Amino acid sequence: MTKRSHFLWATGAVAAFAAVLTTAPANALVGTPTTTGLNFVAKINVGDKTSCTGSLVAEQWVLTAASCFTGAGISTTGKPALPTKVTVGRSDLTQTGGSVQSALALVPHAERDLVLVRLSERITGPAITPVPLASSPAADGEQLTKAGFGRTRTEWVPTKLHAGTFTVASRTDTTVNLNGSDTATVCQGDAGGPALRTVDGSPQLVSVTSRSWQGGCLGVDPAETRTGAVDTRVDDLAGWVKEVVAREKVTPADIDGDGKDDLVLQRIDGSVVVHRNLGTSFGPGTVMSSGWGRFVTGTDMGRLYFADVTGDNKADLIVHTNDGNIAVRKNMGTYFDGGTHWSTGWGRFVTGTDLGRLYFADITGDNKADLIVHTDDGNIAVRKNMGTYFDGGTHWSTGWGRFVTGTDLGRLYFADITGDNKADLIVHTNDGNIAVRKNMGTYFDGGTHWSTGWGRFLTGSDQGRLRFGDTTGDGKADMYVHTIQNGEVAVRTNMGTYFNGGTRMITL
Repeated sequence: MTKRSHFLWATGAVAAFAAVLTTAPANALVGTPTTTGLNFVAKINVGDKTSCTGSLVAEQWVLTAASCFTGAGISTTGKPALPTKVTVGRSDLTQTGGSVQSALALVPHAERDLVLVRLSERITGPAITPVPLASSPAADGEQLTKAGFGRTRTEWVPTKLHAGTFTVASRTDTTVNLNGSDTATVCQGDAGGPALRTVDGSPQLVSVTSRSWQGGCLGVDPAETRTGAVDTRVDDLAGWVKEVVAREKVTPADIDGDGKDDLVLQRIDGSVVVHRNLGTSFGPGTVMSSGWGRFVTGTDMGRLYFADVTGDNKADLIVHTNDGNIAVRKNMGTYFDGGTHWSTGWGRFVTGTDLGRLYFADITGDNKADLIVHTDDGNIAVRKNMGTYFDGGTHWSTGWGRFVTGTDLGRLYFADITGDNKADLIVHTNDGNIAVRKNMGTYFDGGTHWSTGWGRFLTGSDQGRLRFGDTTGDGKADMYVHTIQNGEVAVRTNMGTYFNGGTRMITL
């Protein structure tokens, strides 16, 4: 590795060795590795170019430094450009235990040296638990414990996790400046590692290693004696982490045409994954389409929907692009075709925060999904499916202006609750109540109460989301409860006037 005397990124961009921070207890650079209390710390190997450190912050997400990837010339958006292996809960890499899996996707922070790494599988159980983010910033003079798998004074690629104590020198709005010591310094391979405070006996993540002087690290000019480091603050980013974790969406849709809705997952790596309805559970996922990473949030290139537009009893893929076009990609059994154009002029209906929102459901009862237009003035119009396009629409309901975004008075859904082959209007209010307004042919009736207690399932960024689809195959839509934190999807069966207590069908 090339020797440097100036401030270095703690990543391995300048060498085939890794990039990040590494400190150890007592004799951090050469001393005893740490083996307890840090089961959430991860070793990240990016191909054969870079290795870094990270922290498990949710059951399927590791937080690390974006420079771990960009330093090696690798994009931090979407699927990793190189195979990336993440080892969590193994302080001695020569041993077994912990979790070793592939990174599925990367979500960088827009303004900080941070990236969230989506793991291929969820890590559960008491042996490995995510570390919570601190809720207050580092204070001048505060001592923080840093940990990492980076090089030491004597080892290029250590196999054991090391930790050491650093003192906060100062902070900015986005960074923390830390002072190390002769026995505590940040080296190559430590980037992305945690800086921790202990509160009531439990660790909290205060900041993440970004760059350092690396004084005393193997391969660095012996004349370099500075041991200071710069971390990226995370104490104000709990909301960002929660929002990213909640981005992946599930949609009930009958993909295989057996009369029972399957579970469609829009994964953050851009894959459309179908979990078949097996009656009492949803089966393993099968990727049916890919390349939709910029259609997950609805705030980038567009939004996806799933509904039977062609009338063959199999849900198609509906692509709503931010230029306002709507295309239908026909369900071909194991894939969706290249698509045909159906409508235009809906560019300001993608996010649900501008002129309105779109939905697709069979309102007219002809077994083909219609286009439902919910405008920000509160009106709901139905544009009938004409076989290759949607007509000009008819007015069906009004007064729903504060139900467009899902962040005000509530949210609307459309599904056949009553079993007459026509989608009803489902009203989910912010007090947690669910009411069903029956489809009367040209309007929705005044509604009846069906369920309560769902106030924290409106936006998807709190406890979870609700969806409605026919899981049992009885022609009546049931209620799907997707709990974000643990990934469980439970189905509450439609009992005619209410939904039952529910059965867990899958953990994603």
